[in-house]
Amino acid sequence: MVKGKQKMFHAYLKYFKEQAGIGGWVLFERYPSLANIVKNNIDVAYQDFLSYPEKAGDKVSFHGKRYIETPRILSELHGNEQSKYQAIKEKTLEHYNSKIEALRNSGKTDEANFLAFAIKDVDDRFVYCYDDSVVLGVWGMKLKDSARVDDGVYRCSLPLGKTPSLPPVEPPPPPSPEPPDEPQESPDEPQESLDEPQESPDDPDNPTGSLPPKPSWRKRFWLWFTGRGCLEWLLWALLALLLLLLLLWLLRSCGEERRRPIPTPIEDKPWFDDAPRAGDSGGIYNPGNPYTPAPTQPGYENVLPPTEGVLPPADGNPEIIPGNPSIIGNRLNILMENEDKSIMDFAKDFKAKYPDGKYKVVYYDNVVKRMQIEIPSSEREQMRREIPPAFAPEYELFVFDEALFEGSYTPSDPAFADSEKSWYLNAIRAPQAWDITRGSSKLTVAIVDNGFNLSHPELKSKVVMPYNVWRHSADIVPFEPEHGTHVAGIALAAADNGKGLCGVAPECAFMPIQVADANGLMTTTSVLDGILYALYQGADVINVSLGYQFTGLSEFPENVQTDLIINHFKEEERLWRHIMRIAANFNSTIVVAAGNDNVLAGIGAIQRPELIITVAAVDKSNQNLNKAGFSNYGPYADISAPGVGIYNSIGKNGYAAFDGTSMAAPLVTGAIALMKSLNDSLTTKQIICILQSTGRETQGDIGKLIQIDKALEMVISGAEVDCTPPPSTGDVQILLSWNNYNDLDLICTDPYGESVFFRNRRVSSGGQLQIDMNVEYPDSRKPIENIFWQPGSAPEGTYNVYLFYYRRHETDIDATPYNIKVKHGEKTDDYSGTISKADNIIHICTFTLGNPNSPANSNRRLQLEQERDRLQAELEKVNSELRKIENGR
Repeated sequence: MVKGKQKMFHAYLKYFKEQAGIGGWVLFERYPSLANIVKNNIDVAYQDFLSYPEKAGDKVSFHGKRYIETPRILSELHGNEQSKYQAIKEKTLEHYNSKIEALRNSGKTDEANFLAFAIKDVDDRFVYCYDDSVVLGVWGMKLKDSARVDDGVYRCSLPLGKTPSLPPVEPPPPPSPEPPDEPQESPDEPQESLDEPQESPDDPDNPTGSLPPKPSWRKRFWLWFTGRGCLEWLLWALLALLLLLLLLWLLRSCGEERRRPIPTPIEDKPWFDDAPRAGDSGGIYNPGNPYTPAPTQPGYENVLPPTEGVLPPADGNPEIIPGNPSIIGNRLNILMENEDKSIMDFAKDFKAKYPDGKYKVVYYDNVVKRMQIEIPSSEREQMRREIPPAFAPEYELFVFDEALFEGSYTPSDPAFADSEKSWYLNAIRAPQAWDITRGSSKLTVAIVDNGFNLSHPELKSKVVMPYNVWRHSADIVPFEPEHGTHVAGIALAAADNGKGLCGVAPECAFMPIQVADANGLMTTTSVLDGILYALYQGADVINVSLGYQFTGLSEFPENVQTDLIINHFKEEERLWRHIMRIAANFNSTIVVAAGNDNVLAGIGAIQRPELIITVAAVDKSNQNLNKAGFSNYGPYADISAPGVGIYNSIGKNGYAAFDGTSMAAPLVTGAIALMKSLNDSLTTKQIICILQSTGRETQGDIGKLIQIDKALEMVISGAEVDCTPPPSTGDVQILLSWNNYNDLDLICTDPYGESVFFRNRRVSSGGQLQIDMNVEYPDSRKPIENIFWQPGSAPEGTYNVYLFYYRRHETDIDATPYNIKVKHGEKTDDYSGTISKADNIIHICTFTLGNPNSPANSNRRLQLEQERDRLQAELEKVNSELRKIENGR
């Protein structure tokens, strides 16, 4: 089964001569590479000309685009129909040849040769005609002269209509026999045919009385079985058994549905046919199939690593800067947002600009369009700033660090009374929820973590699609500490098995995804690969009880932490918003832990997107539902769950209690799995609103404590609840709303010349941006952005408002209607219009608040200039120290 295509027929390789392409590779085995060349160079109307091949042993199945009209073979058509489709075929080949010539003229010889080899032999007996288009059923190989099409080259009929009978390929006539002087043995290599070669029967009598010639060794072997000996019955029994097995195999092959390793076939997912680049061309997230690393396609060997999607080894000595994530200092990640370009082509341009061997591409993913580069660590900060503008406007890029993740928790004494072990399940009313549902086996929960012990009795019967992102295989191994095994048990441990303690969603399926390497290291790229793998395999809920390795956060006061959230790690925030949008397209919900540093949640950029659910922790058996002492807190903590003394599975057959938001997150994950078991169309925004509206109030700014039974009752009732916060207001407020989700951005410059916009969400004068309000991806039609200065904080002076057309999301809509409401002092102005991509940025208005030359305003400017000078002096001191350290190495 191939996404978006239907099977035409299958062919047996022994009857074809395979054509070698670039580098000696058989062409149809390099289809993913060829598909990328076709996608990037061939017009859409002709991109389905080459059928999609799937090889299984000696058989290749060919799949064409889905059809309405019953496909017919070009060689069997007559009259007007034959002329019509012959002309379509010739026009298609003419287009391919023109593109091949253009590729050669532009220096892309390998791509040109790849296409040329693919269409080298077009056999009308394998050209399928339907719906005013043609599909080449067999390419990259040629039928052998000795094969007979009518006698078994293909089996399996077309899914629609009667299978057209292909005309026979007549073998060359045999030479006229001449009587030999002496008896001849049969040749060692008989002529290829679908039928077994038949020996002429020997005459048992010898009418001439002469000594018969000695039979060949083949005939002697045959006669040993078939002569009137005692083994004749064994031959016939064996032949009958083989015929029966062959018949069963043919029946299975012709009507087979590929077994799916996940509970619900991926084709049943509503996003499957519409998701952009969902496992495009069998890419590294190919739905239903774990990725087998494929060689980098020809023409890119000198700029890309040998294979796509293979993680480079992680450096175990991270660079540590207080208040920042621990990072691998000599790595940078680049994500490309161009829909019409390939990351492989960007890699070529990157190497053309940075040809020195010290700049090296070590990882790439052409589905989500990202790559990782290895650079001198001393140039990391410079290149972070330099790369995006260096390739603009042709490429839209953002660059982010390769940070290290950790699964934080604190072991708790397991030797407490049994009555206490289930306290957390009672606190979230899980037993009452189980009277409604224990989950569905068709609901898949992915746990992205360090590793797992899949032999644990709480987990082993529930596993589907296990994946190790470092090994590209199902080889899952446990790690000390048993973080992943414990997290998985909290969400999903089996019920009624006479052992331990069940999870919140005991009937749901478990997709374990290991993101730690052999040394236990977890990086941004490995966690990303794990999440993306889960999304493309159809996981309904994804738990990430991992967070960046931060050092020294507790040393910073809360106002500095707030500044870190608003104005720092913005590229990482863009990354996770990108992942949030992919998850929304697939209607999958991502749950993350808030962290255990007793600081504001949201410093870790993965916690910032509105539709990634961040979970804080409440303390144990506390009537006031206080925040657990270690838990992070604040506006980015969407919801809370118990996080102290959480008892569940570890090791091969053990149990223990741990503390941490890592333990709180899977409780929420399990609750969401139960909700989606009742209604799998629930969006993440609906889930957040239901959990918040049915939860219990807590202390410590950690969000409400989930109450699962009440949440399930609301799901059953179908009641709608909107938890979108109202826009903030103040002395100055600029509110943007627009009608359809092309991506627009609001910009305002304050009297000091600072700009508030999506990359600089807070300025020194107090202006702040609220973005992505009222958004429910992927179907929002009324998003809001809001810039405001709180009462009493807006400086007097002149303001300018601009509108920026950031990106086009609706392919058939360019001109985007907008409305902007501008409030300043006692006055409110409305501005409406449309903006198109060609407009880029338009100026909306200019207004003045108070007296721009007032003494207060002048004093404020002087204060800011002095603060700027002080900070610049501090920065120079830091840079000087860094230079000394660098020179001392």
